[in-house]
Amino acid sequence: MENSRLDGSDVSTTTLGSFTLPEPTPVMMRALLLSFSLLSLPALAADPDPLDAALDACLAKPEGASTPGMVECTTEAIREWDKRLNKVYQQVMAGLDPKSRELVRASQRRWVALREAEHEAMGGPWRQDRGTIIRVLTANADLSAIKERVQELQLYGSD
Repeated sequence: MENSRLDGSDVSTTTLGSFTLPEPTPVMMRALLLSFSLLSLPALAADPDPLDAALDACLAKPEGASTPGMVECTTEAIREWDKRLNKVYQQVMAGLDPKSRELVRASQRRWVALREAEHEAMGGPWRQDRGTIIRVLTANADLSAIKERVQELQLYGSD
């Protein structure tokens, strides 16, 4: 899709849902990198989580500034957060009464099924005309979902 700038020149765009966005330029990519880095930081008063700090460090490297680099960094963060999710789940389950364990296990199974369905949907044909940045956006969405689930599971813990 082509749109015109104020000066009359054309700019390539992509449609994401109901939004029409310009194709990313190097300046936009750097801004996006900065945005993702800022989103992964917890509250300023707290020390950053070591997993988030590792992601930030990866994204800060020159190779982390490219779309493939961002995807690689985020994919590694997903792997590490997934390990944490499994560890937190096991700890929580060990401390629950039988009825609560049954409820949390059912909830976790549904969450896993939802995540698998999201992975399938995120890989659908709709991505074909969204440019390469969609890989970064979907990886970041997956990372956010895992981090949120870790926080949810921690609510059931004793600490």
